[in-house]
Amino acid sequence: MEIGSYLSVIRRRLWILVLVPLLAAGGVAAWQLRQGSLHEATATVAAPTVLGTSTVSPYLGGGGSKAFVADFRAAITSPLIIVKVAEETGAQLTDLKNGIVAGSIGDSSLVQVTYRTDEENQAAPVAQSAASHTIRFLFQSQVTLAGKTVAEAQKAIDKVNRELSDFYKKTGQVLPEEAYRIKAQQVSDLEREQASAGGLESRIETSRRELAALAPQVAEYQSLTDRKEQALTRMNLLEEGLERAQAQYNAADPRAVVTVGPTEKVPVVPELVKTAVPAFAAGLILAVCIVVLLELATRRDQVETRHPMHASTPEYARSRT
Repeated sequence: MEIGSYLSVIRRRLWILVLVPLLAAGGVAAWQLRQGSLHEATATVAAPTVLGTSTVSPYLGGGGSKAFVADFRAAITSPLIIVKVAEETGAQLTDLKNGIVAGSIGDSSLVQVTYRTDEENQAAPVAQSAASHTIRFLFQSQVTLAGKTVAEAQKAIDKVNRELSDFYKKTGQVLPEEAYRIKAQQVSDLEREQASAGGLESRIETSRRELAALAPQVAEYQSLTDRKEQALTRMNLLEEGLERAQAQYNAADPRAVVTVGPTEKVPVVPELVKTAVPAFAAGLILAVCIVVLLELATRRDQVETRHPMHASTPEYARSRT
């Protein structure tokens, strides 16, 4: 087909190319207008002081701010947060999932949470509740993890204490290292006395057997005390980490880092344009498809009208396929 043919088709089917997109855009606009007035409120989360300031923070390094924003956006629409916000504000779950939007302010770590709804009195409470629960959730997980590691370290300490208690009951030795030192000194003293006076072989032999019996007890005791020392050292480090995580969690207090702006009415025209333009484009594509199908059907009918006999022959049918 030449350009003139295309222009001819457009002139003949222009009503389709105009009517279908207009109907699509008009239908979407009418549906949105029937939804009533929309209101929105924005909560700003400003918590730069708790990002990357602690060794327990998951947002260390140059990409910490982006990681924080990404985690915040993913968490705020999670079922855990949505259910809490619904219980606190009375908003519907579907409205919360569709109405909450979170994003960063430029390249900073500041996050804006916007909630859009037709219930004016819910806009600000939902924005504040969603932002508060999300910032709490992100840093509460660090406290929970640190608390679990401290609890595991305490179990290790309790275990070695029980083993030490069993050791004391089994051996009757509270300080086997000191008993070994004293017994070794006795053997040494007896050996010196024998060298000068003689006749102490049996006492020396008895003391040596007692000393040999103490040796494995001393080794076991040293092993237990070393394990306890290591467990206590690890516990101290983990408790310091828990304290830092708790301090970070306290610094992320929503009362200090979440600020909610006033509830505002959403302008109608920009929203109509935002929804009607894509609908118009989709309608235009649909209209073009309809015109193409109509033209193909028209041309086939014209060919069959001009060659009615050939149209029914097998050769013609094969050529059409």
